[in-house]
Amino acid sequence: MNKIDIPAELSDRSKRGVTRAGLEMKKSRKRLNLTGISIAAALFLSFGAFLLIGSSYLNEAGGGQGAIGNKSGEIFIPAIKLPKGNTENMDMVGLIVYKGKVYTQTNTKIKPAFAKTLVGEKIGVTKGNIDEWSSRKAYGEELASTIPRGVDVYTVVGYDSDFRIMIYIEHDGETHSEFYENLNGITISSGADLFGQLNMIGNVSTAYWRTRDEWYNSIENFKPVTDTTVLNAFVAELNNVKPKLRKHNQEALDELRNSESAKELTIHLEDGTTVELEILGDGYILYGAMDVYFEMDEAVFADMWDLLQVSESGNA
Repeated sequence: MNKIDIPAELSDRSKRGVTRAGLEMKKSRKRLNLTGISIAAALFLSFGAFLLIGSSYLNEAGGGQGAIGNKSGEIFIPAIKLPKGNTENMDMVGLIVYKGKVYTQTNTKIKPAFAKTLVGEKIGVTKGNIDEWSSRKAYGEELASTIPRGVDVYTVVGYDSDFRIMIYIEHDGETHSEFYENLNGITISSGADLFGQLNMIGNVSTAYWRTRDEWYNSIENFKPVTDTTVLNAFVAELNNVKPKLRKHNQEALDELRNSESAKELTIHLEDGTTVELEILGDGYILYGAMDVYFEMDEAVFADMWDLLQVSESGNA
């Protein structure tokens, strides 16, 4: 396991996560109970402690394999498979187990002011029983998690619970919410199988973009996407994008992602959620640390790409 390298795109994502959280060192992994602990401290220790490394790496470490494509263009992303032994030499992905599926931290966020309106039915509370030393058996328990014991888990209003669930906490006047999505053990034949689940069509409020360097270094220099017609056409076309295996084009993707051809696009939806996409100049789109990237129709992508060159400053 010590010889397994974290894929470049997952390593970059982890670094950005650390920068955003303001963490310069790992925190001790403890199973926390929120009772009597300030919400800020509890969340800092729990969520910040687990870096996103992606299901492919976990599968490979466990003797499995990453995503698999077929001749019809479909891509199957295997369910997360954990190593047979413990994972103390790995940084874990933030996760919750629900109905036998592993839901992981996502690239879609919810604005605090809107969070309560999206809280659906209560599923239960997290067990906080997974860390680097956990066995596979622990992942078979309903609501097993890497986050503290006793955190309430809910369905999300307007979203399929087979795809997305959320945590929601109110404590001493403070709130915290976070989405978890099931992006493994699924087959993707078109963008609709992913982006269609995000409920973006007809729900777009605004969108902003920033350069790769600004994104990577957490510089909040967001520029607005000013043409709503082009923006909505782009969002609609996301349902038609073609899935591609990252491993078949990894070198080219890495080169694009580390150049001026990479930009972050943040789409704000009317329900208060924000979807973060990585846009690459050759017509490629990435969502999170999935083993899959997407290719968009050249004409639709070109119209959107032109808007991402605008130098006007704005604030998201």
